[in-house]
Amino acid sequence: MTFSRAGSNTHYRSLRLVSAEARWELGLNEYSSGMRVRMGRFGRPPSVLDFCIGHDRGLCMPVLLAVITVLEGIPESAKEMEIDAMFPWAGTRPDMSLHLDALLALPGKQSVSQALKRDASSASAHAPSPGWQTMGVAV
Repeated sequence: MTFSRAGSNTHYRSLRLVSAEARWELGLNEYSSGMRVRMGRFGRPPSVLDFCIGHDRGLCMPVLLAVITVLEGIPESAKEMEIDAMFPWAGTRPDMSLHLDALLALPGKQSVSQALKRDASSASAHAPSPGWQTMGVAV
């Protein structure tokens, strides 16, 4: 599954990505309690992934890129249960202090970590870095 950047909407106010066949939406939504990573069927409220990564904006890119890395191996025709199975800990309120290291250590994360280090000084919290192009996201 690959994604392209799209205009924000009610469910993805900070960043919205749409899958290549427009079946899925993935993105970020900021709340007073922190930033949430969300995913659901196109045009519907998020129903697959919906978890908080807190207030540290430095986590937005690594976490979203880790999620995208996992989703790259899933066909766009996948059912919600198949995607949920890839993130069994990602209920609405998982403790990210328990799951963040495991998520960021997924296979293929070496290239994401290198891209993040390379782009850390120039990337803002709201704009995707060049690492997005290598992770199945067109901007």
